[in-house]
Amino acid sequence: MSSSTTPSKPPITSYPSAVSDSTVVDESGARTSLPALPKGAAMPAVLPGVYSGSDSPPSTPSQRLLDTSNPSSRRSSNVPLSSGGAPGGNVQFTDAEKPEPRPRHPNPENFVAQDSDDVDRKRDRSDTWVPLPLRTWFWLSLVVFLAGGAIALEVALHLSNKNQGWATKGDITDSQDVMHYVYTLPPVAVAAFLVALWTWTDIEIKKMQPYVDLVHGDSPPQRSLLLDYTRYNNFIVWAHAVSNKHYLVMITSFMVLLSLSFQPLAAALLVVKDTWMTEPDSTVNNLALLGLNQNDEFGNLTTFVTAAGFAAASILYNLPEPPFVHGAYTIAPFEIPRNSIGNGTVVTNTTAVKSESGCRPIQIQMVQLADGSGWNNSVNSNGCTFTWAVDRNATTLFGVDTPICEGQTEPQFAPVIFWFFTYQPTAMASGTICSPSFSLFDVNVNVDIASQNLTQVTELRPFNPASSNFSDFAGNVTGAPLNGRAYNGIEFPFALNNPDRFITQRRDSVRLQMPAAVLQAASQSAAGLEGSFQADRFVQLSTQVYTTYLTLIAKEVYFLGYPNDRRPINVQIKQWVKRLFLSDVSVHILATFMLLLAFLSTFIQIWHRFSRRNLRLRHEPGTIASAVAIGGQTVAGELLSGQRSEKDISNVLRGKKFRIDPLTMKIIMEGEDGYEDASSPGLRRHSVFYGFQQGLWLKDNGEEMERGEGLGGLGRGISKRISTMGARAPTSPKSPKSPQA
Repeated sequence: MSSSTTPSKPPITSYPSAVSDSTVVDESGARTSLPALPKGAAMPAVLPGVYSGSDSPPSTPSQRLLDTSNPSSRRSSNVPLSSGGAPGGNVQFTDAEKPEPRPRHPNPENFVAQDSDDVDRKRDRSDTWVPLPLRTWFWLSLVVFLAGGAIALEVALHLSNKNQGWATKGDITDSQDVMHYVYTLPPVAVAAFLVALWTWTDIEIKKMQPYVDLVHGDSPPQRSLLLDYTRYNNFIVWAHAVSNKHYLVMITSFMVLLSLSFQPLAAALLVVKDTWMTEPDSTVNNLALLGLNQNDEFGNLTTFVTAAGFAAASILYNLPEPPFVHGAYTIAPFEIPRNSIGNGTVVTNTTAVKSESGCRPIQIQMVQLADGSGWNNSVNSNGCTFTWAVDRNATTLFGVDTPICEGQTEPQFAPVIFWFFTYQPTAMASGTICSPSFSLFDVNVNVDIASQNLTQVTELRPFNPASSNFSDFAGNVTGAPLNGRAYNGIEFPFALNNPDRFITQRRDSVRLQMPAAVLQAASQSAAGLEGSFQADRFVQLSTQVYTTYLTLIAKEVYFLGYPNDRRPINVQIKQWVKRLFLSDVSVHILATFMLLLAFLSTFIQIWHRFSRRNLRLRHEPGTIASAVAIGGQTVAGELLSGQRSEKDISNVLRGKKFRIDPLTMKIIMEGEDGYEDASSPGLRRHSVFYGFQQGLWLKDNGEEMERGEGLGGLGRGISKRISTMGARAPTSPKSPKSPQA
């Protein structure tokens, strides 16, 4: 710019002045005594309030630029603005002419401006609109709920495994049962609620992103005016965010996709398992105790004939064991708890009779008759002899009898012999001698609730009439008349004197059923009858049938029902029940995702809060009215006026840059009056941690907090440290060019 007068002061040799001191003609044509800035020199924007730096910028160490004290007054004055947005009439004073400096507050950190511009800014901050999901109390509550929910899930899983699940009501595995939905819907509903909250947060961040980009400055249209992330699908929106370098939107979009797994994981949280549970001890009645039971059924042999029939059928048809009988053990019957569900086991201590057949093979002496009409067979074992003859009237013959033994005077306690004979393919015989006995034990037993069968018997100690339970009437078993001897179930001298002829037939039936069952079982075996004779399998089959027979006799003969009151017995119930568990895999995955969402949500909210620190929206964007309020009566609005197609809109905005005035929230296009006063692009990409290194904290509405409030203000809002340079803080001015003559 040319000068019309001689400079009032020559330039300093060592520090040449970058400003012409000559009197100039201003833009209105009037002559002014205030020297103008040289061509190319930019007028720095004013930081309202207190100057935190030195009075002189680095380019003028001994001088300072005169600026209007109130930016608002500058904008409303008639002083024309230069192309750089600075008033053309500003001048530079020498040290002698320097005005008195503006008083500084004794404590700048706690200084609160009281001029009209500061009051307006404070009111603007208090009126700032912030979406509900981005408010501190909202997102902090969500973070606490997510973290607390993840911890609660892991604790619940631990308790679930420790306590073997939880009891359930109804069949929750049946989709037709209402309880199925009572248990499964609440976790899914909570997961859907969390997904909805985070989706809401994601939408608000996407809606605000164009405004955040505008307030940062120099925003191209595709990242601001033409940008709308909400219309993209969540599975592809992150790619658009990456292309625009909006990484915050990218992260929130990924977290939305992650949160979509919450509902299926919540639906898989609950698992119903059949669990082996031990119920608390209960008391039931014992139905019998040790004692000789010589009732009417014993006298007329009904007890024996029915036992022989079951023993014979068991080997032929593989019948299960009768109640309270397992192998050689027979226990006293007791009541099964009625409140059990029928698929468990009762465990208790009681008294058992162990019946042993004592069967072993014997050598048979076979002598054929001289006329060939039959065979004489005899055995001699341990002082016991037995002889029987067979003829040719039958091909296969069998029987059971008692031998004559030395010193044996009571045939009902004598050994028994099972014998078998066949003529096919040649004459062969097989014999098995059995010496029955029993012993008494205190045992621990497991009884199946459904069948009342013994499933396990564990001997604790031999039965002691003086100390064992249920021993009141055991004397006639351990003492006279039995004296610890077992009935053989074949001879019944005590019943032979009975005039009832059916008693003899019952005795013959007993002697017939058991050997007949053994012979039939041998015939049906894989080896067949001939192979069974050659392998002498009759010993094994006879032992099986006779042992079953003896255990059934013990149940009816060696246990006596209570004549009066029944004795109580303590039992423990172990049963399979359906219990509700938490799935380990679902809990771990869901808890991990919830903690990840909580952590990233905190980071996202802090990052976004720092990014929008200069954004002062006074109304909710998104409506037509809000768009008109922000873009109406602006150069950008005039450009877009009359454009109908999306292509025309894109073409008219191509190559242009935009900012938003942090005070008026009006969109300003590059080259428009006030563009340079809007937020500086030099501050737009500071790291969020940059703000933590500064001395200023902001609440949700943008108001400054005391330093002491810091982290203590989390209940009212996570505070943010931002740059001490304000929304309109200038960068360091460039060195001006030398004035042209």
